[in-house]
Amino acid sequence: SNTSSSTFSDTSPSPFQTSTPTPSASPSPSPTPTFSCPPGQVGFILTLTTDNYPRETRWVLKQGNRWSTATRIATTLYGSYTNWQTTYIETQCIEENEVFYFQILDKERDGICCDYGLGTYSLALNGQEPFHTGGVFGYKERTRFNAISSYNNMNTFIIEVETEPKGGNIDSASEDYDEEDSTGEDEEDSTSDGEEDSTSDDEEEES
Repeated sequence: SNTSSSTFSDTSPSPFQTSTPTPSASPSPSPTPTFSCPPGQVGFILTLTTDNYPRETRWVLKQGNRWSTATRIATTLYGSYTNWQTTYIETQCIEENEVFYFQILDKERDGICCDYGLGTYSLALNGQEPFHTGGVFGYKERTRFNAISSYNNMNTFIIEVETEPKGGNIDSASEDYDEEDSTGEDEEDSTSDGEEDSTSDDEEEES
């Protein structure tokens, strides 16, 4: 399968540039890439293989102890991925020993595997083996993790994964309104009552 790689800055992400894919029914896994980060930071690596409807997938990376108040570090919008059954590798230098959230969303609420293609994604730090792999979810899956330079001793590396099952609804879709740009560049993801629901949903979720 094809592989595309891009690096995000701490400001607004740029559209991805990819080569024309040669679709594969069963993408082969790509090795975890390595790259250099400044002292005090670690390399976050997202490896994402799209399903048959890549434009329906987006994700958000935040830094902070609570999802509702965390700072958005990097994000994509629906439509950013255009090539189906294609592997994309995204890299970002993040602050060491801080808490981060990674959330992946599927606009049609059927995840990225396995009804419409064999999509999958994995998260890794500093070129190590992935610490989380997913793809089977409904609207979204959220992973909370600590950015440590080495997690060879998994007893010291604890992650929390919250998955909305297919057909389920762990919280309101409008809860994600507050993670969009205030310019409304992704208004299609918000609902008419998104603004008034976002705060209460977050409070209920974190209580």
